[in-house]
Amino acid sequence: MNTITESSELLADSLGSGSEEEFRKVLVVDDDPAMRRIVFKILDSAGYEVATAANGSEAFEILQQDCPAFVVTDWDMPILDGAALCRKIRHEELPRYVYIVMVTGTQSGHLVEGLASGADDFITKPVGSQELLARMQAGARVLMLENRLRLLADHDPLTELLNRRTFFELVEKELSRSRRIGYPLSCVMIDVDFFKKVNDTYGHMVGDAVLKSVSQLLKKCCRETDHVSRYGGEEFCALLPDTDGQGAVVWAERYRLAVAGTPIVVAETSAQVTVSIGVAQRYHGTDTPEKLLDIADQALLEAKKLGRNRVVMFQSAMSRTN
Repeated sequence: MNTITESSELLADSLGSGSEEEFRKVLVVDDDPAMRRIVFKILDSAGYEVATAANGSEAFEILQQDCPAFVVTDWDMPILDGAALCRKIRHEELPRYVYIVMVTGTQSGHLVEGLASGADDFITKPVGSQELLARMQAGARVLMLENRLRLLADHDPLTELLNRRTFFELVEKELSRSRRIGYPLSCVMIDVDFFKKVNDTYGHMVGDAVLKSVSQLLKKCCRETDHVSRYGGEEFCALLPDTDGQGAVVWAERYRLAVAGTPIVVAETSAQVTVSIGVAQRYHGTDTPEKLLDIADQALLEAKKLGRNRVVMFQSAMSRTN
């Protein structure tokens, strides 16, 4: 098995295709209180975490606040019916794929329109507990597969960090939010010092172990709101929302010391590496991912010029050249 294939399988295992426990949140939508109670009782007794809504409009508000894995919705409802709710869900940029089970009086009459609207499955009234739970289990398998494919598509297989494409998308979103709300945003570019020498001296197996160790430390140093990526080769990038330049420098220095103080042991070989880090804060005019990453990269280049194993902020890098 080659390294990339093996790493991809390890990524899927470690990040997980998900378990059924991850897909327990369900939103039940029906204007009939009796039907809501019946479906609620079936799902609640099976261990699902169930919320309810009386129509599609109310359901969509709940979806935006706390996105469930499943929506079980009636077809005929006031304000926003089941088909319209499906279309609205499919057009909205939600944090996850929502599996929609449509409840109808006669399945054949609504089947084509419901599927075209975005429904994944159907169940007819009266709703039987065994059939509903079986359909929920089938939906969980679909969600697990979708989750597995998304993780493989969005992450670097060796380090399990976000890949460059996905990271760029997140930088664009955070830049937009930073401009709109006015919160600080910082970008940190990281390079493993003399990584080619590590590969040449110890071999690629140790080189891969170094990249994994640096990545694991990077994740440990980050908050849940931070985004970290393998930017390319031995370069990594971190995006720190709600963090100004000075705060990012403190964070980067803490990470630099963690890397320098962590030996990497593979079989009988022990290696120790350091990292050079460039820090940049978003300023007025830094309105694209390319610009923000470029000034962080300029600071990184300055850190290398000054002898490596250090943190340099963009302003100080510029002041040395002016």
